[in-house]
Amino acid sequence: FFSATMSSSNSLASWLFGSSVVRAEEAEEEAAAAVEEAEEEEEAKPEIKVQTAPFDARFPTMNQTKHCYTRYNEFHKCVKEKGEDCEDCNFYARAYRSLCPSEWVEKWNEEREAGNFAGKY
Repeated sequence: FFSATMSSSNSLASWLFGSSVVRAEEAEEEAAAAVEEAEEEEEAKPEIKVQTAPFDARFPTMNQTKHCYTRYNEFHKCVKEKGEDCEDCNFYARAYRSLCPSEWVEKWNEEREAGNFAGKY
């Protein structure tokens, strides 16, 4: 009689222990689903490489203002000499973008467009 009324071990456990077994199983399933989602998110994220300008012996002090200005000018010199599509100029672009405050770059770009930039290029 007992085996006929209880067809599976889950229903037996539910009958003996109540709904706490069912809640535990649901929690385990939710945890497994959360782990799978986290793994999928990790796989989908592209690798981001954060870098700044490398050490330059011409600028040994902590104040990098001159380094920023020099890299900005070197970038525009490179673009003028080799063209905008040149891959060699990307180094200078990354360097000045990581060193220089964006307000300075915006101001210098406006001055370059107006023709009154203090730099050579």
